[in-house]
Amino acid sequence: MRLFNYDGGVMRSISKFTDCIGLSLLFLVSCIPIFTMGTAMAAMYHTAYKVLHHDRGYVFRDYIESFRENFKQTTPVWLLALLLGGILGADGYIMGFYAREGKIAAVLGGVFLVGMIVWFVWISYLFPYMARFENTGKQSMKNAILFPVIHLPMTVLMIVLAAVIGAVFYVFPFLIVILPALYSWIQSYILERVFRKYMTEEERAAEDERNCRDIH
Repeated sequence: MRLFNYDGGVMRSISKFTDCIGLSLLFLVSCIPIFTMGTAMAAMYHTAYKVLHHDRGYVFRDYIESFRENFKQTTPVWLLALLLGGILGADGYIMGFYAREGKIAAVLGGVFLVGMIVWFVWISYLFPYMARFENTGKQSMKNAILFPVIHLPMTVLMIVLAAVIGAVFYVFPFLIVILPALYSWIQSYILERVFRKYMTEEERAAEDERNCRDIH
């Protein structure tokens, strides 16, 4: 039966499922040292876009190659982002500790919640962008600040996606073995609509040719 052929629906679904698990596990293991998390995010996005989104390449090989290629540039950028996130989180904790009751606490809580969302959105654009484009770390960080504002509808979609994935993880924490890759896979459909706007005609044509060639 064609259903159970390699290119059939069942086998493709099983392949995608196992790829998601493999990619998620690679990502989680890569995040253990903490300072490698930025590189892990870039490598996961690269692999999700290439393997899960376009059926090109292999999870382990492409992840490792992307991790090695991006490590040098993404590590200092991630350490800076981690510092900013840590400062923001610490400020929120301290302010909440000294203002536990009343309207001030509610206002401060709202301000720091917005701040953490902004920080999350920034890194959600930043490391996928670094995985897809060759640029300096400084310019990448600047672009990742501008993208959420310029492409607000896509930003809202990404926030909703993250909230849904977070809610699923809260209810079913054992799905941690598949959710990171699933998030990055769906995220690629959102971000590529943004990224294509900043590619030249030649780059878009070359990308489309690669995707069509590998599919057929």
